[in-house]
Amino acid sequence: MILPKGISDFKPHKMGFKKVLGDLEADVMKIVWNSDEVTVRNVYEKLRLEKDLAYTTVMTIMSRLADKQLLKKQSRGNVFIYSSAISEEEFASQVASEVLDGLLEDFAEPAISHIVDTLSSKDENKLSRLEQLIKERRKKGEG
Repeated sequence: MILPKGISDFKPHKMGFKKVLGDLEADVMKIVWNSDEVTVRNVYEKLRLEKDLAYTTVMTIMSRLADKQLLKKQSRGNVFIYSSAISEEEFASQVASEVLDGLLEDFAEPAISHIVDTLSSKDENKLSRLEQLIKERRKKGEG
């Protein structure tokens, strides 16, 4: 599975989807994911409550997200209507797959060790879930 075009920079120091999207792009996607359809005006009105930015900036960001195939854009009269081209869950899964595949390809041993260490120190339930998934895959002959 490949991330949508235009998404290649991973910024581990950022939070959430800002790790793979620009800050404003991630904010826009959150708004779109929480709506069925939006206009630039809808998104601008929500964002300007927290940020000082221009309407044209939001318009440019949304157009770029459509170019990256994260948003669908359709014309209705003299207004563009945007909707999500991919669900938040699908995007999260693609991001995780892409990042982990890259790490495991080049750094399998340290990556696996770090995942286990982190899960055991932060969330014993997730470590148990990992163990359960491994057992299930072995029963199916997948691992």
